[in-house]
Amino acid sequence: MKNLLKALVFSSALISTSFAETLYINGKPVDQKIIDQTLNQFKKASPMAAERLNDPKFKVQILQSIGMQQAILLEGNSQGLEQSSQYQQKLQEVKPMMYAQIFQDKLTQNPVNDSQLKAKYEQMKQTAMNAKQYKVSHILVKDEKSANNVLAQLKKGQKFAALAKKFSTDPGSKNNGGDLGWSDGSNYVPEFSAAIKTLQKGQYTTAAVKTQFGYHIIQLNDTKTGSSDFASFDKMKDQLKQQAEMDQVKNFFENLKTKYNVVIK
Repeated sequence: MKNLLKALVFSSALISTSFAETLYINGKPVDQKIIDQTLNQFKKASPMAAERLNDPKFKVQILQSIGMQQAILLEGNSQGLEQSSQYQQKLQEVKPMMYAQIFQDKLTQNPVNDSQLKAKYEQMKQTAMNAKQYKVSHILVKDEKSANNVLAQLKKGQKFAALAKKFSTDPGSKNNGGDLGWSDGSNYVPEFSAAIKTLQKGQYTTAAVKTQFGYHIIQLNDTKTGSSDFASFDKMKDQLKQQAEMDQVKNFFENLKTKYNVVIK
Protein backbone atom coordinates (compact mmCIF):
# COMPACT_ATOMS: atom_id res chain seq x y z
CA MET A 1 0.00 0.00 0.00
CA LYS A 2 2.81 2.43 0.89
CA ASN A 3 4.54 1.76 -2.43
CA LEU A 4 1.25 2.27 -4.27
CA LEU A 5 0.76 5.65 -2.60
CA LYS A 6 4.29 6.72 -3.50
CA ALA A 7 3.71 5.65 -7.09
CA LEU A 8 0.44 7.59 -7.29
CA VAL A 9 2.01 10.73 -5.83
CA PHE A 10 4.99 10.69 -8.15
CA SER A 11 3.20 9.38 -11.28
CA SER A 12 1.37 12.68 -11.56
CA ALA A 13 4.71 14.12 -12.58
CA LEU A 14 4.51 12.26 -15.86
CA ILE A 15 1.34 14.10 -16.92
CA SER A 16 2.84 17.55 -17.46
CA THR A 17 5.15 18.56 -20.29
CA SER A 18 5.32 22.28 -19.44
CA PHE A 19 8.39 23.96 -17.95
CA ALA A 20 6.75 26.32 -15.45
CA GLU A 21 8.71 27.36 -12.39
CA THR A 22 5.73 28.09 -10.13
CA LEU A 23 3.21 25.60 -8.79
CA TYR A 24 -0.45 26.59 -8.32
CA ILE A 25 -3.21 24.95 -6.29
CA ASN A 26 -6.74 26.31 -6.82
CA GLY A 27 -5.21 29.25 -8.69
CA LYS A 28 -2.90 30.20 -5.79
CA PRO A 29 0.87 29.69 -5.83
CA VAL A 30 2.22 27.10 -3.42
CA ASP A 31 4.43 28.60 -0.70
CA GLN A 32 7.95 28.73 -2.12
CA LYS A 33 9.30 27.45 1.23
CA ILE A 34 7.52 24.14 0.62
CA ILE A 35 9.04 23.84 -2.84
CA ASP A 36 12.52 24.83 -1.65
CA GLN A 37 12.38 22.32 1.17
CA THR A 38 11.65 19.46 -1.23
CA LEU A 39 14.31 20.60 -3.70
CA ASN A 40 16.88 20.85 -0.91
CA GLN A 41 16.10 17.30 0.17
CA PHE A 42 16.92 16.13 -3.35
CA LYS A 43 20.15 18.13 -3.35
CA LYS A 44 21.21 16.56 -0.05
CA ALA A 45 20.41 13.06 -1.29
CA SER A 46 23.41 12.87 -3.64
CA PRO A 47 25.39 14.95 -6.16
CA MET A 48 23.69 13.00 -8.94
CA ALA A 49 20.23 13.92 -7.64
CA ALA A 50 21.26 17.58 -7.33
CA GLU A 51 22.52 17.56 -10.91
CA ARG A 52 19.19 16.19 -12.16
CA LEU A 53 17.46 19.32 -10.86
CA ASN A 54 19.16 21.21 -13.69
CA ASP A 55 16.99 19.24 -16.10
CA PRO A 56 13.74 21.27 -16.67
CA LYS A 57 11.73 18.11 -17.30
CA PHE A 58 12.84 16.56 -14.02
CA LYS A 59 12.09 19.78 -12.13
CA VAL A 60 8.55 19.73 -13.55
CA GLN A 61 8.19 16.15 -12.28
CA ILE A 62 9.20 17.29 -8.79
CA LEU A 63 6.74 20.21 -8.90
CA GLN A 64 3.95 17.87 -10.01
CA SER A 65 4.80 15.52 -7.15
CA ILE A 66 4.65 18.42 -4.67
CA GLY A 67 1.33 19.46 -6.22
CA MET A 68 -0.15 16.02 -5.68
CA GLN A 69 1.03 16.01 -2.05
CA GLN A 70 -0.59 19.40 -1.48
CA ALA A 71 -3.83 18.22 -3.11
CA ILE A 72 -3.89 15.19 -0.80
CA LEU A 73 -3.30 17.49 2.17
CA LEU A 74 -6.17 19.79 1.17
CA GLU A 75 -8.57 16.91 0.60
CA GLY A 76 -7.64 15.31 3.93
CA ASN A 77 -8.20 18.63 5.72
CA SER A 78 -11.56 19.08 4.01
CA GLN A 79 -12.67 15.67 5.26
CA GLY A 80 -11.42 16.37 8.80
CA LEU A 81 -9.01 13.42 8.77
CA GLU A 82 -6.78 15.14 11.32
CA GLN A 83 -9.44 14.50 13.96
CA SER A 84 -10.00 10.87 13.00
CA SER A 85 -8.79 7.90 15.05
CA GLN A 86 -7.08 6.51 11.94
CA TYR A 87 -4.98 9.66 11.61
CA GLN A 88 -4.05 9.65 15.29
CA GLN A 89 -2.96 6.01 15.05
CA LYS A 90 -0.82 6.65 11.97
CA LEU A 91 0.66 9.74 13.62
CA GLN A 92 1.81 7.68 16.60
CA GLU A 93 3.43 5.20 14.21
CA VAL A 94 5.50 7.83 12.39
CA LYS A 95 6.23 10.12 15.34
CA PRO A 96 9.47 8.33 16.33
CA MET A 97 10.84 8.70 12.80
CA MET A 98 9.80 12.35 12.66
CA TYR A 99 11.39 13.06 16.04
CA ALA A 100 14.57 11.20 15.01
CA GLN A 101 14.88 13.34 11.89
CA ILE A 102 14.38 16.54 13.89
CA PHE A 103 17.02 15.46 16.44
CA GLN A 104 19.44 14.66 13.63
CA ASP A 105 18.83 18.02 11.94
CA LYS A 106 19.48 19.83 15.23
CA LEU A 107 22.71 17.95 15.84
CA THR A 108 24.08 18.64 12.35
CA GLN A 109 23.31 22.35 12.78
CA ASN A 110 26.24 22.45 15.23
CA PRO A 111 29.15 21.66 12.89
CA VAL A 112 32.31 20.05 14.18
CA ASN A 113 35.11 22.65 14.29
CA ASP A 114 38.57 22.30 12.77
CA SER A 115 40.31 21.82 16.10
CA GLN A 116 38.14 18.78 16.83
CA LEU A 117 38.80 17.40 13.37
CA LYS A 118 42.55 17.94 13.70
CA ALA A 119 42.55 16.15 17.06
CA LYS A 120 40.76 13.19 15.48
CA TYR A 121 43.18 13.27 12.54
CA GLU A 122 46.24 13.19 14.82
CA GLN A 123 44.74 10.29 16.76
CA MET A 124 44.13 8.33 13.55
CA LYS A 125 47.58 9.18 12.24
CA GLN A 126 49.25 8.02 15.46
CA THR A 127 47.29 4.76 15.36
CA ALA A 128 48.37 4.23 11.75
CA MET A 129 51.99 4.97 12.59
CA ASN A 130 51.92 2.31 15.31
CA ALA A 131 49.96 -0.28 13.34
CA LYS A 132 51.63 -3.36 11.88
CA GLN A 133 51.54 -3.43 8.09
CA TYR A 134 51.55 -6.55 5.92
CA LYS A 135 52.71 -6.90 2.32
CA VAL A 136 50.85 -9.88 0.92
CA SER A 137 50.16 -11.72 -2.31
CA HIS A 138 47.35 -14.14 -2.99
CA ILE A 139 46.06 -16.59 -5.54
CA LEU A 140 42.28 -16.67 -5.78
CA VAL A 141 40.51 -19.68 -7.31
CA LYS A 142 36.87 -20.71 -7.50
CA ASP A 143 36.92 -24.04 -5.63
CA GLU A 144 38.90 -26.14 -3.15
CA LYS A 145 40.04 -28.60 -5.80
CA SER A 146 41.71 -25.81 -7.78
CA ALA A 147 43.26 -24.45 -4.57
CA ASN A 148 44.73 -27.85 -3.70
CA ASN A 149 46.18 -28.08 -7.21
CA VAL A 150 47.96 -24.73 -6.72
CA LEU A 151 49.23 -25.79 -3.28
CA ALA A 152 50.62 -29.02 -4.72
CA GLN A 153 52.58 -27.05 -7.32
CA LEU A 154 53.90 -24.67 -4.68
CA LYS A 155 55.18 -27.66 -2.69
CA LYS A 156 57.02 -28.84 -5.79
CA GLY A 157 58.89 -25.55 -5.90
CA GLN A 158 56.84 -23.56 -8.40
CA LYS A 159 57.05 -19.77 -7.95
CA PHE A 160 54.08 -18.11 -6.22
CA ALA A 161 53.98 -15.15 -8.65
CA ALA A 162 54.02 -17.42 -11.71
CA LEU A 163 51.15 -19.51 -10.35
CA ALA A 164 49.17 -16.36 -9.54
CA LYS A 165 49.52 -15.14 -13.12
CA LYS A 166 48.44 -18.54 -14.42
CA PHE A 167 45.61 -19.52 -12.05
CA SER A 168 44.34 -16.52 -10.06
CA THR A 169 40.87 -15.21 -10.89
CA ASP A 170 41.52 -11.84 -9.23
CA PRO A 171 41.92 -9.41 -12.16
CA GLY A 172 43.31 -6.68 -9.93
CA SER A 173 46.37 -8.62 -8.77
CA LYS A 174 47.01 -11.65 -10.99
CA ASN A 175 49.13 -9.77 -13.53
CA ASN A 176 51.30 -8.50 -10.64
CA GLY A 177 51.92 -12.03 -9.41
CA GLY A 178 49.10 -11.75 -6.88
CA ASP A 179 50.68 -8.73 -5.13
CA LEU A 180 48.15 -6.78 -3.01
CA GLY A 181 50.62 -4.23 -1.65
CA TRP A 182 50.80 -2.98 1.93
CA SER A 183 47.85 -3.05 4.33
CA ASP A 184 47.12 -3.26 8.05
CA GLY A 185 44.56 -5.94 7.15
CA SER A 186 41.48 -3.87 7.97
CA ASN A 187 40.47 -3.59 4.31
CA TYR A 188 40.29 -7.37 3.87
CA VAL A 189 37.45 -9.71 4.84
CA PRO A 190 37.90 -11.19 8.37
CA GLU A 191 38.97 -14.68 7.22
CA PHE A 192 41.68 -13.21 5.00
CA SER A 193 42.97 -10.84 7.69
CA ALA A 194 43.07 -13.62 10.30
CA ALA A 195 45.09 -15.86 7.98
CA ILE A 196 47.69 -13.15 7.32
CA LYS A 197 48.41 -12.80 11.03
CA THR A 198 49.25 -16.52 11.38
CA LEU A 199 52.09 -16.30 8.82
CA GLN A 200 55.77 -15.53 9.16
CA LYS A 201 57.60 -13.53 6.52
CA GLY A 202 58.01 -15.67 3.39
CA GLN A 203 55.37 -18.23 4.38
CA TYR A 204 52.14 -19.04 2.56
CA THR A 205 48.97 -20.69 3.86
CA THR A 206 49.25 -24.47 3.64
CA ALA A 207 45.48 -24.80 3.37
CA ALA A 208 43.12 -22.72 1.24
CA VAL A 209 41.35 -19.86 3.00
CA LYS A 210 37.67 -19.75 2.07
CA THR A 211 35.92 -16.36 1.82
CA GLN A 212 32.88 -14.99 0.04
CA PHE A 213 35.09 -14.49 -3.04
CA GLY A 214 36.36 -18.05 -3.33
CA TYR A 215 39.46 -19.90 -2.11
CA HIS A 216 42.73 -18.06 -1.42
CA ILE A 217 46.32 -19.14 -1.05
CA ILE A 218 47.99 -16.24 0.77
CA GLN A 219 51.68 -15.42 1.01
CA LEU A 220 53.19 -12.95 3.48
CA ASN A 221 56.01 -11.14 1.69
CA ASP A 222 57.05 -8.62 4.35
CA THR A 223 55.98 -6.71 7.46
CA LYS A 224 56.67 -3.28 8.90
CA THR A 225 55.36 -0.92 11.57
CA GLY A 226 53.58 2.25 10.53
CA SER A 227 52.46 3.73 7.25
CA SER A 228 54.62 6.14 5.28
CA ASP A 229 51.81 7.32 3.03
CA PHE A 230 49.19 8.55 5.50
CA ALA A 231 47.02 11.17 3.78
CA SER A 232 47.27 14.85 4.75
CA PHE A 233 44.68 16.56 6.94
CA ASP A 234 43.36 18.62 4.02
CA LYS A 235 42.73 15.49 1.97
CA MET A 236 40.94 13.77 4.86
CA LYS A 237 39.06 16.76 6.26
CA ASP A 238 35.74 16.13 4.47
CA GLN A 239 35.83 12.45 5.37
CA LEU A 240 36.64 13.26 9.00
CA LYS A 241 33.82 15.79 9.17
CA GLN A 242 31.30 13.34 7.78
CA GLN A 243 32.44 10.63 10.20
CA ALA A 244 32.35 13.04 13.16
CA GLU A 245 28.78 14.08 12.33
CA MET A 246 27.73 10.45 12.03
CA ASP A 247 29.37 9.66 15.37
CA GLN A 248 27.62 12.64 16.96
CA VAL A 249 24.22 11.39 15.85
CA LYS A 250 25.02 7.78 16.77
CA ASN A 251 26.18 8.74 20.27
CA PHE A 252 23.04 10.80 20.84
CA PHE A 253 20.76 7.85 20.10
CA GLU A 254 22.96 5.43 22.05
CA ASN A 255 22.72 7.74 25.07
CA LEU A 256 18.93 7.71 24.77
CA LYS A 257 18.95 3.93 25.24
CA THR A 258 20.87 4.40 28.48
CA LYS A 259 18.78 7.36 29.65
CA TYR A 260 15.51 5.45 29.24
CA ASN A 261 16.92 2.06 30.24
CA VAL A 262 16.15 0.27 26.98
CA VAL A 263 16.72 -3.45 27.63
CA ILE A 264 15.68 -6.76 26.12
CA LYS A 265 14.95 -9.64 28.50
